[in-house]
Amino acid sequence: MPMPCYLTVEGQNQGKIEGATKVQGHEGKILVQAVDHTIEIPKSPQTGLPTGKRVHGAMKVSKEIDKSSPKLYQALTSGEQLKTVTLEFYRISPKGTEEKYYTAKLENAILTNMKSWTPNCLDPNNRQIGHMEDLAFTYEKITWTYEPDGIEAEDSWLAPKA
Repeated sequence: MPMPCYLTVEGQNQGKIEGATKVQGHEGKILVQAVDHTIEIPKSPQTGLPTGKRVHGAMKVSKEIDKSSPKLYQALTSGEQLKTVTLEFYRISPKGTEEKYYTAKLENAILTNMKSWTPNCLDPNNRQIGHMEDLAFTYEKITWTYEPDGIEAEDSWLAPKA
């Protein structure tokens, strides 16, 4: 069963944009229900060989509308530079406790899209889904960290790969 992720956002102008999470150890973070992020290298349909540089898609997250929503809309509509956007992934450890095992950190990010939506309230399958919003962040640099072993990789659009 997937577990939610936690998002922290620090804006250039607004500072830390707090979420409504009250879960112990995650207070003030934004609870994320879904994540979608793609990086790809363009390739020739005939040969399958690369035809260009890597392309980073936006980091997309889905969350319930909460106290961070107005500030996120402010960041979107003003084009506010976001110093950091950090997404923390958790799992249940073999000991049965929650552990952070993976982090994706965006630097110099911009919120490029927000979409608010409500699932069909008449569908009983949707009864646990609240009023939602989808966010899309683009960024200058991304760092991925596998926390248990400290394995880290990064990519910056300003520092092309050799």
